Amino acid sequence: MATKSRSDWSILLSIISICIAVISIGYCFPLVFELAQNGWERSTRAIAYFSRIIKGGVA
Repeated sequence: MATKSRSDWSILLSIISICIAVISIGYCFPLVFELAQNGWERSTRAIAYFSRIIKGGVA
């Protein structure tokens, strides 16, 4: 048994919202990737710094 949509606009609005979501992900992905990379570098530096402190080395 097939069901009919109550509104013909629902399919069009769903397609538009999916397109907006794909465009926003594509637009924001380089920024998110850069933030994650910078965060990884900072975390690595902080871990190295604290490990030197714990070992008794000079900063």
